[in-house]
Amino acid sequence: MADVTVDQAKLVLNAFAAIFQNNLTAAELVTWRKFDNEMNDRNGLTVVEQVTPRYLVTHSQDGVFNLSSTGVQDTVFGSEQYKVRHVFGSSMGWGDFVKIRDIGAARESEALKSAALNLAEQIDAYLLSYAVNASNNWLGTPGNAVSVYDDVASGYTRLKEEGVEDTDLRAVLTYGDKQALGSEVVKQTASDAGNASLASLGSGVYRSGWEGSIAGIPTLFTQQLGPITAGSHGSSAVAGASQNVDYKDVAISPAPGQYMTQLLDIDIGNGTETIKDGEVFTIDGVYAYDNRRQTPLDHLQEFRVIGNYTATGGLVTVRIFPAIIVPVSSPANNTDRVNTAHATVSAAPGGSATINWKMTASTTVVPRAILNKNAIVVNTADLIMPATGNGARKSLTKLPLSVRMWQNSVFNTGEHQVRFDVALTPNVRDRRRIVRINGQ
Repeated sequence: MADVTVDQAKLVLNAFAAIFQNNLTAAELVTWRKFDNEMNDRNGLTVVEQVTPRYLVTHSQDGVFNLSSTGVQDTVFGSEQYKVRHVFGSSMGWGDFVKIRDIGAARESEALKSAALNLAEQIDAYLLSYAVNASNNWLGTPGNAVSVYDDVASGYTRLKEEGVEDTDLRAVLTYGDKQALGSEVVKQTASDAGNASLASLGSGVYRSGWEGSIAGIPTLFTQQLGPITAGSHGSSAVAGASQNVDYKDVAISPAPGQYMTQLLDIDIGNGTETIKDGEVFTIDGVYAYDNRRQTPLDHLQEFRVIGNYTATGGLVTVRIFPAIIVPVSSPANNTDRVNTAHATVSAAPGGSATINWKMTASTTVVPRAILNKNAIVVNTADLIMPATGNGARKSLTKLPLSVRMWQNSVFNTGEHQVRFDVALTPNVRDRRRIVRINGQ
């Protein structure tokens, strides 16, 4: 069998990277960032980034506000953690590999296309599931198809209530939604025509991607939205009063994705009922709060569960987002002012306030979403070059992401192998920039 030359290896890697990049349709949903020296083995490929503080604005008449009694407000910086911990890879047989000896053959290799497409599909499914289910806001009835304009428009309205800007919004729906909405709602965008004109290797190999817009929001129709399954919980209530917290105590994230989260005690029955990561609930009497206008909103605050839990004797402590931070009408000290500036709810829940779960217990549904691309950041890192065999690395042209190719032969078995791997992990930057939607 002929040797694989260095030029041939580069050709194969270039073609693989081009096909992979062309078919990573979820790439536009999120922000991408590559860490080099900052993210290393000493910190477990984890970095901490600062979250900008908010301040309570005073309003005085006929003169400046007198600070002699209140003093200057505290500045409380928050922080969130970001981490790279996932590696995705695909592989192909050496026999297919050595047949690729020119650009035309590289494009035509079904094995190469399959390996690159499968890798893109798996990463897309992972990113979509993570991004869509990251939010605490969820409109519509879980499981229902998005079938009318208002199903999407209501999601846009919720994002605006959360202060999300119009730029870089994307909607993610299913093909069933596309059929239900009808062609009069989904309109082709002029920019789609440019997708077919890429001159890089692998051009012409595409999965269906951004096909139109709804309510002015570019829309991706996909079969890869991930399902979410509810726990076995039944009737639930808050277990104990005064479970609100101070912003300063939740401003520093204890782990990736846990900025401004808190622990909440819940009574969910008499046995070992479960609560699943990504579930959403409201609490009677606890309304969302607009800390820009300093006024309650007209809907109950929605809370997202962070992690999976099993009750003991019907009691369970869960981590939730957002933390229950209550405003103070007449702030008397710095803690009051900081809490009011970062308030998330109109009032703290009562000691046995009813919890209303978004999903019916033990059901599985597929949420859709509208999100701002700054809500999720995908952190990437270059994989190290192998110490044995032959290795090469190719950086994508549109994303700060590299594909590592590794050729290897096993002496004892005579087996010849080639594999392609990428290292990336999505991390939450701001859950409030995402809203899950289903039909009414």
